[in-house]
Parts: sequence; structure tokens; C-alpha cells
Amino acid sequence: MKKTRKMVRLLATAASLVMAAVLVVGAAAAPDWFKGTWYSVDLADGSNQTLRIGGGPGNSYHVRYYDDGASVCGWHPVTGGDAASAQGSLTATDNVLSGNMDVYCLASPRYLYANGDFRYTYDSVEDTLTDQHGNTWTH
Repeated sequence: MKKTRKMVRLLATAASLVMAAVLVVGAAAAPDWFKGTWYSVDLADGSNQTLRIGGGPGNSYHVRYYDDGASVCGWHPVTGGDAASAQGSLTATDNVLSGNMDVYCLASPRYLYANGDFRYTYDSVEDTLTDQHGNTWTH
């Protein structure tokens, strides 16, 4: 009987330690609210933008950005023009995903426009991202 109680206490203690370790690891993991496909309309020129975010190692995220009509690439709402794209890794710190990626104009031939600064702030109440230009991104 004494051995059984001792064994039960030992198992309960071990289970508590395992649960505590799981909670600590879960709390330390990077948030996943960034992951997914996001959409926005560019306030500057009315073009459609798409952002695909996937997980990476640690607090980094693999990102693909696409703008179906980038004014930086000569696009105009009336006359048209070229799209732009970027892909790379951005880093999450709390609710902000940021970093630099090369932006390419998708003319023929494709050319490097610039190394652009990308910054997205997550709003947990609205479940949106807001970029450094004031564009709101939704799922």
C-alpha cells in the first residue's frame, strides 16, 4: 500500500513536470498569427497586393510579396504597367514582422527595383496587418 502511494505521487510529480515543460515551450514559441495569405489594396495607386507568409526557423518567416500593379514599376491605374514581387525572410518581434527584401519589377526582362524595407504590425483585435505605408491587410 505504501509503495503504491509513493508510486502514484511519483507519477503525479512526473506528469506535472512534463506539463510545466510543455507550457514553457509553448509560451516561448513564436506566434503563428502571421502565417497565411494576406490581401490589401495599395492606398498609393489602388493596385492589389498579396502577401504569403510561412513559418521559418525560430522567429523568422518565409515571405512572398506580389503587387499586381506597382507604381514604382511604372504602373498607372488608367494606362497599366508592370507588377512587382519580392521574396525572402522577415523576422518577428512581438507583433511586428519586419526586414528587407529585394523588390523586382516584373517587366520583360525582370529587373531589380530596390532593396525594400518591409514592416507589418499585427492587430489581434481586428486580425489584420498594417504595413509601414498604412495599408491594411486581411485574410
